[in-house]
Amino acid sequence: MKSDLLKIKKLRSKLKFNISLAESCTGGMISKNLTSIDGSSLFFNGACITYSNEMKKNLLNVPGKTIVKHGAVSHQTALAMVKGLKNLTGSELLISVTGIAGPNGGTTKTPVGCVYFGVGAKNKNKYSFHTIKKIFNEKSRYGVQKKSTEFAIQLILKELTKL
Repeated sequence: MKSDLLKIKKLRSKLKFNISLAESCTGGMISKNLTSIDGSSLFFNGACITYSNEMKKNLLNVPGKTIVKHGAVSHQTALAMVKGLKNLTGSELLISVTGIAGPNGGTTKTPVGCVYFGVGAKNKNKYSFHTIKKIFNEKSRYGVQKKSTEFAIQLILKELTKL
């Protein structure tokens, strides 16, 4: 992961971009890794740790009906989170993450290790949005959070190469 972080720093010298995050199940771990890069203040705008549904609704304007209908851990919520983050920050690259880190709380539909990532990217003054679902087969809460963080860093790197 360290090499991916250094690649992000190197890309910043070639491209103009800012990154913002909306973290839930990772609890700030992605932000911690991004800010471990010296000079990260040049590209990291910040993050919202919207762990509760109330914070998702109040800070990111995720509609309550989205959470009720689809659940806090869903494509729809991850997408609403990243769109709310865009309205809050206007960064060129936006990532949201919501999932079940466990060890409890999983269901058949959304088992422990199920994580949704929302992605928003501004290219030629136009934003595009999508979501990605991953299932991390980790035994511990920390393991799910770590794998989610590593995936998010790789996702950031991949999205930056498209800008």
